[in-house]
This record gives sequence, structure tokens and C-alpha cells, in this order.
Amino acid sequence: MRIAYCSMLLPEEKKLAERTKKRLSGISLHKFTSAIIQGLDENIEEPISVFNIINTLNYPNFPQLIFKTEKWAHAANTQDCHIGYINLFGLKYITQEKKLYKKLKRWVNESDEKCIVCVHHIYYPMMKAAVRLKAQYGNKVVLCLITGDMVGEYGLQSQYKFNLKQMLLKRIDRKINQYAKEFDCFVFATKYMAEAFGVAHKPFVVLECAYLPKEDTHVNVQEDDDHKSIFYAGAVREEYGIPHLLRAFSQIKDERYRLYIAGDGNAVPTVKAYEEKDERIKFLGFLTPRQVDEYQALSTVLVSPRVADGYEFVKYSFPSKTMECLASGKPYIAHKLPCDPDEYANYIQYADNETDEALAEKIKNICELPASQRQTIGEKARKFVLTEKNPKAMTKRIVDMWKEMLHEKASIEGH
Repeated sequence: MRIAYCSMLLPEEKKLAERTKKRLSGISLHKFTSAIIQGLDENIEEPISVFNIINTLNYPNFPQLIFKTEKWAHAANTQDCHIGYINLFGLKYITQEKKLYKKLKRWVNESDEKCIVCVHHIYYPMMKAAVRLKAQYGNKVVLCLITGDMVGEYGLQSQYKFNLKQMLLKRIDRKINQYAKEFDCFVFATKYMAEAFGVAHKPFVVLECAYLPKEDTHVNVQEDDDHKSIFYAGAVREEYGIPHLLRAFSQIKDERYRLYIAGDGNAVPTVKAYEEKDERIKFLGFLTPRQVDEYQALSTVLVSPRVADGYEFVKYSFPSKTMECLASGKPYIAHKLPCDPDEYANYIQYADNETDEALAEKIKNICELPASQRQTIGEKARKFVLTEKNPKAMTKRIVDMWKEMLHEKASIEGH
């Protein structure tokens, strides 16, 4: 089984976060992609070939105008490459697509075997290159789209701004939805995505996430008995329930409680306004992944205030922070979302409903449990993620789908 994997990894050795002039995006995508690649390597005999686009902010927000094509290896005995491109708006998409298509074409021509070409994320240059490849090689190429995101009416609406650049990007969003229908199979974060893309009649599997364990981050730290620390790290957005969390916390009058919020987004002014009125609330701004791990280790509970009521987009995405929080070994408090598989109810501490009062009550209930009981809750969730949501277990679903598809194609062609 020959597999080409088109990714958007952010290599640590490139020190991208340190070099960018604004916050680097794509960290969650990088983690999930890394997990899928590792899982595929563990489930198939032949190493996959990774064709990676190091996607950054456009020049000059990222101070590198030219990215050169270069070889690298994601594991022993692999032959991968970073795709070169010109890092200017407009030219960026054009050069990425052309370079990727050229590399994929050469890879397909190296063998007479059927090839599976994966595109991880709804990224226009990668999708266009893959669809062009399919048009040229027909049944020799099987296209697989892996995505936990959607554009247009199913995406997060507040990220769209009314300017010339966004008007151009909206046209690209329409092309992305058209290209998606040209793929042969899919890996979606939720079951609702198949119908939204209009491909429910094609093979697909639901894989909400996969957790790749990190080294030297899970450390049991003695909690501060004098305080109860509630920690949130992620996008600080109105749509993600940040005002809801602030209102809920404000209902807890106990001076022992502390709320720490880290990240960036359109709700930062609201957070700062609450911070000025309540010294128990601390806004931490953007934290590195290692700093997030450190704050988690010191926290009493972790929380996600995202709600479903009034937000259609929650049906079409799975919060990546869910895996990170469950794997932390700390109790994780959240609301039940349409994207949550039912099995998570045994490990996420769900509030009774989506009101401020219910969230406040759940926070108090968990925080006031004996430390040993909270530890039991956290370790149970961590074990669940490590044993059932690890890369090998999750990606087996993908490999099984591919094997079935290739078997069916072989049977049809044999007749």
C-alpha cells in the first residue's frame, strides 16, 4: 500500500514561533497530523511518504520570502520533502500548488501500484494539486481527505472580515467545497461533516482526534491547598463560551478560587474587563505548549465553556483541547456537545446544562472533592486517552477503510 501524505507540519527545528511577528497558527493541526502519521506508520508495512508545506504567515509577518524545497525524514528509512514556495499573498497558493503537484506526479510515476494520496486539512493548494493528480491518473490514484474543519456557512463565522482579501478567500472556499467532492474517501471529526460536504454516499470514517503522548509533561504536582485553580487555555473567543465562563466564575464568591485564562481572540477585552473587577481572575495571554503543561499540572480542574446552543459550527468540529485536557490527569469540566462521542461521558465532567449557574455548580462540586478523588477522576480519563485514543488504535480505522476500498476496486477491475 503506497501512501503519499500531504501535510502542514511545523518543524520544531525551524523555530517558526520564535521568528514570526504575530502568533503562529496551526499548532493543533500539527499535533493531530503528527499523531496520524505515526499511527499510519504503525499500521502498515511500507513507510508513508510525507509531502509537507511549512505554512506560515505571509511575508513580512513572517520574515522569510522564499521557502526552498528540501528533503527530510519523519522516521528512519523514509524519504520526505518540504515543498518550496514564494511566501507572498497570491503567489503563495500558486507556487505551493504547482510544486506539490510536480512532486506528487514524480512519486506516482515511480511505481505501477495503486497509490493513496492523503490531504490533511482543507487547504486549497493541497486539494487542488491532489484533484489535478486524480484527473491525470484516474483509478491509479485514490484520494483521501482528512479534516476536522469546514469553511463557509459551517465554519466559524466571526473569522470572516468584509475586505478585499476575504472576498477573494471566499471564492477559494467555494472551490474547496467543490474539490472535496472529487475525493474518494474521507476522515471526518464528526458524523455531521459527511452530509455537510455532500459526500455521505462515499466511504468515510469518523476520527475525532488522536493523542500523541508528549515526553516529560505529565508530572504529579502537589496542589496548593489554599486555592482552587480553574484553568482554560485555547482560543479566547466569544463563540467558545469565554463570557459564559467569566459569568459562571463570578457566581462563585469563595476567595480561595482562582480563574486563569490563556490565549488570544475576540473575547480578550471582556476577560480584561472582568480581571479589573475581580483580582481572582488572571489573564495570561499567549502561552507556549510547555507553559500550558505547567499551568495544567498546577491546576485543580481544567475547563472548556464551549456551548452548543446558538452555534451551528459545533456540530462540525471537535475541540482538540479535549484530548490534551483528558490526558493531563486533571478533572476536565465541559458541556456535552453534538460532536462528542457518547463514550466521553465517562471521562468528561459535564455540567447539568449550559447555564452559568450549572457551570459554576459543576466547578464547585469537582473542586471541593477530596484531592485523592480528583486524582482518580483525572487518571481514569488519562488512561482512556492513552489506551483507546492513541495513534495506532485510531488510525487503524483509516487503514481498514483503505484496504476495503482497494479490495473492492481490485474485484471490480478483475471482472
